[in-house]
Amino acid sequence: MANGPPTPPPTTDVEIQDEAGMSDVPTATVGGISNPAPAATSSTVPQLPPQPPIQLQDPYQLILPRIAEFAAQKRWLELIDVAEITEINASNDQQLSRLFVIVPLILAYLIKNDLPIAKLVLERLPTSIRINPLIKNLGSLTAAYSAGAYEQVYSRANALTNMVTQPEFQQPELAQLINLMVESFLFSFRDRTFLLLSRAYTSITLSLAEMYFGLGSGELLPIAARHGWTYDTSTKVLQPIPTSESTSSLVPASSSLANFNFIVQSVSQLEI
Repeated sequence: MANGPPTPPPTTDVEIQDEAGMSDVPTATVGGISNPAPAATSSTVPQLPPQPPIQLQDPYQLILPRIAEFAAQKRWLELIDVAEITEINASNDQQLSRLFVIVPLILAYLIKNDLPIAKLVLERLPTSIRINPLIKNLGSLTAAYSAGAYEQVYSRANALTNMVTQPEFQQPELAQLINLMVESFLFSFRDRTFLLLSRAYTSITLSLAEMYFGLGSGELLPIAARHGWTYDTSTKVLQPIPTSESTSSLVPASSSLANFNFIVQSVSQLEI
């Protein structure tokens, strides 16, 4: 069949409008699937989910590694400075994490033989922290040291370290720090006791020396020998070497006179 003549282009206004209307027809389907026009893009910015409030980090927990570092290096004055500054600047003095700073601070004061300040730190604690078993044990140790009760110093130091080794004590970093500092305290305490006894005694029985140092003869005698003391095996008597060091540097300031008088009074009864 022959093709008809070509359709002439629109010439009238009506024909032109009809041609334009034809171009607005939607795109034909292909394979039975329509090709819809793209949806209009919304100009509304999607809302992000609300962010949780920023949690401030606990200053007591943050400073614990630095305190532990100073303790490992026996830099007690620097440990005290850092702990005191943290205490001053921290905003919440009721939280139990404060023990991370308070406990090493008190032990550092005891190591440095600054008993009045150690007691002051304990006294300024709120009741909610003062009744904590760890603080109560530390307070008992401080009280024994203040009273010059040598046997109690050792038993309460042991009670403190035993407490932090129990499974229910769930702060291993603090437990390790306490064990280290209690050991350093006992070392410094015994060292001062050697010097103090050297001023008070010309000779001392082994049994009395064991009480003062909290050690059996097997541990005590080698340490006494390193301090220059001699030991008579037949009489079981130790002879300290005299010292000229001031008493004030050997015992806690608040109990030095009573402590020294107690030892001097014992000389008249026990000196050989």
